[in-house]
Amino acid sequence: MDTDLQKWNPFRFLRKDRTSANGKAKPADTVAPSSERNDVARLVHADPWRVMHEFLNDPYAGFGALDRWFGDFAPARFQPHIDVVDEGDALRVTAELPGVEREDLHTTVENGTLVLRGEKKQDVRSEEKGCYRLERAYGAFLRTVPLPEDIDVDRVDARFDKGVLNVRLPRTGTARSTARKIEIRQGK
Repeated sequence: MDTDLQKWNPFRFLRKDRTSANGKAKPADTVAPSSERNDVARLVHADPWRVMHEFLNDPYAGFGALDRWFGDFAPARFQPHIDVVDEGDALRVTAELPGVEREDLHTTVENGTLVLRGEKKQDVRSEEKGCYRLERAYGAFLRTVPLPEDIDVDRVDARFDKGVLNVRLPRTGTARSTARKIEIRQGK
């Protein structure tokens, strides 16, 4: 029975002919380098509850040393980077969205929060020849930005150009107060 598992390795560059002088296949290096094992041990030892919390919130996220620990099997997730700038009379939110089409992007203001939803679609062409590793991230994303109370939601302006979304949220200068004074009267 052939027990050479290298032929099943999903990474083509790791499936090279690994034969020794006597003609037998060399075993694959399956143990992580000691520096990576030590990083993981330090991470878990420092605060095991934080590690468990992060794992339960997003089991596929590569965080810190665990990203290196999982190596080539760590999934790439698309998460746009944003800038939030207070310009005085308005709040400006800028999001980098390379590879996202305007039609795949949805922006709303819900319950005092700016919500950016969208999807970066993956090119379905797949060629194994010469491909060693794919690191570009694809998939659906959701980013939320809590807003101050004095945003005028009727005058919000969003523009998308060359993979950059700019949302300008004008401020009214006065917060919409939901509090009011209640007069206390005498009697029943």
